[in-house]
Amino acid sequence: MEGDINNIGHPPGSPLDGSINGHSLRVGVLTNPLSGGNKKGLSGIYNILAQWPEVLHREAFTLEGMTEALSFFAQNGVELIVINGGDGTAQAVLTLIDRAELFPTPPLLALLRAGTTSMLPRDVGIPGSATAGLSKALCWARERDSSLTLQSRPILRVQRTDGQPTQCGMFFGAGAICQGIKEFHSGVNPMGWRGQIMPGITLMRMLLGILRKNHETVPPLLTRSKIDGQPKQERVNLFVLISTLNRLFFGMRPYWGTEEGPLHYTEVAAEPKYLFRVIPSLFRWQKNRYATPENGFVSHNIHEVQLEIEGDFTLDGELYAVGQGSLIINVAGPVMFLC
Repeated sequence: MEGDINNIGHPPGSPLDGSINGHSLRVGVLTNPLSGGNKKGLSGIYNILAQWPEVLHREAFTLEGMTEALSFFAQNGVELIVINGGDGTAQAVLTLIDRAELFPTPPLLALLRAGTTSMLPRDVGIPGSATAGLSKALCWARERDSSLTLQSRPILRVQRTDGQPTQCGMFFGAGAICQGIKEFHSGVNPMGWRGQIMPGITLMRMLLGILRKNHETVPPLLTRSKIDGQPKQERVNLFVLISTLNRLFFGMRPYWGTEEGPLHYTEVAAEPKYLFRVIPSLFRWQKNRYATPENGFVSHNIHEVQLEIEGDFTLDGELYAVGQGSLIINVAGPVMFLC
């Protein structure tokens, strides 16, 4: 049933218990040919798959196509899904597994660096190129060598009070984060750069806009948030982010909450004080003495937040309209990633 926290989870008898070492895992590879890293060609992926005829492979770039691919994998007993696509492809898979209940036992996931930014695979994926990652994942599924390990990570779920379908992912953002993504996709990347270059350039533009107090470049975001049942707080923010990733691009860790909650929640005011003294702490996952609510910096580890915002939000790099109601963001349960 949608809304059950264990939709994405691993009950006894799943590939997470001792049986994982007893047999070669059934593997399915889902390729998005339109992801940033795959647009230059898939010959290397095809060459590897030709050496593994027992591995199932499907290509898809729409939600309908991915649903069909995952249904095919489920019908054929796939236990490990290798996602050869970008962050948006991984987000779609997480959403569909949670929403559609396709698998009687949730599969393991392996994320390849085949997107434009590949923020998720840099944290819970397989390092190196997509072809190298695919080879490692297939060998691990057969041999269980020590080159890769399984890591459990909670997934966040975005529910809308206006009745639209729920979505799952690992990084939620609103405000300046969405503005940066729009710039990223509006022709400011003529060279087609992949990796962390363009996110870095976008970040520098955002910081310059903050320094100049340019509200056209960095428009303020009115945020009403109710965290873990606490009284509602209203602030004018630069951005809000919620994530289950330990690291963002450039290894950024913009969280310093001390609670035990599974979701990292951070918001920064539209005109924060001491911003450039706080920035170094964003890479060390520790609180800076200037990073206080009084100076415009809020960070907690939470279980659930109800957000009232306007405009867009992003989930793993994909943009969505907020709609008419508020957003409820909580935990959809753990997923096991091959890292």
